[in-house]
Formats: sequence, C-alpha cells, structure tokens
Amino acid sequence: MKRKNRNVKFTNKGYSRRGILSLVLSAFSMVWLIYAVCQTFANGDVTGNFVGGVGMLALVLQIESLVLAVRSLHEEDVFRGIPKAAAVAAALMLLLWAGVYGLGIYSAFA
Repeated sequence: MKRKNRNVKFTNKGYSRRGILSLVLSAFSMVWLIYAVCQTFANGDVTGNFVGGVGMLALVLQIESLVLAVRSLHEEDVFRGIPKAAAVAAALMLLLWAGVYGLGIYSAFA
C-alpha cells in the first residue's frame, strides 16, 4: 500500500519582505539594547552621551520597525507567521526602549 503525502501544499503565498526586515531591525535593536546596558554598567556615567546616541538611534529604528510590521500584517498572499512575530517583537522592543528612557528620566529628576 502506498502512503499518501498529506504535507503537500499548492499555494502562491510567499514570505513578507517587510515582516522579515522588521524582524531583523528588532534583532539589531535588541543587540543595541544589550550593548547599551552592558556599557552603562561597565563604565557608569562616563558613557552617557555615546550610549544616549545609540539609544536614540535604536528608538527611532524601533518605531520604523513597528510601522513595517503593521504594514506587513496587511499584505495579501503572504504567510502570517513572520509578520505576527515581527509585530510582537517590535512592540516588545519599543516598550523596553520606552522603559529605559522612562527610567533615565525618572533617575535624572529623582
């Protein structure tokens, strides 16, 4: 008896380029977040301007990543896994960067 292969799909769907780009940008942002936190703990207040510049660039990058992720969710004929993962990663990283800035503002005025 022959076994039928039931894992075959005939579809024209592809992967969302915007979703992949958003996921890559979120990964870069996470690396920069880890770098900024490590440099801050290692050098203290000496690295303030440099780490602040890296953080500001990463925050802007993360906002763009979130916009790309939301746009990728509205694309047609694409698999939905990558855009959903990109949207979750972008939102999570944006919340982490906002938390870092919130803690920085709180500690500056406290």
